[in-house]
Amino acid sequence: MRKILTTLFSLFLAGFALAQVPTHLPDRNGDPVYFFESWENIVFYIIIPLLIIVLYVIWRRQKKREEENEK
Repeated sequence: MRKILTTLFSLFLAGFALAQVPTHLPDRNGDPVYFFESWENIVFYIIIPLLIIVLYVIWRRQKKREEENEK
């Protein structure tokens, strides 16, 4: 009885897993994505993350220097 319930439960979960497959996305065999086609893509995916990283490094250095000066 337990094996039957386990099998039915597994099939039930498999149905939910298949329901999560995206259907409206382009195929990998389709047209390539033109990443550098617009300035918005460059700003959003390259410049803003680099700015965040640089500002974080500067902030950490400043915080480290303040801690050293307090000692």
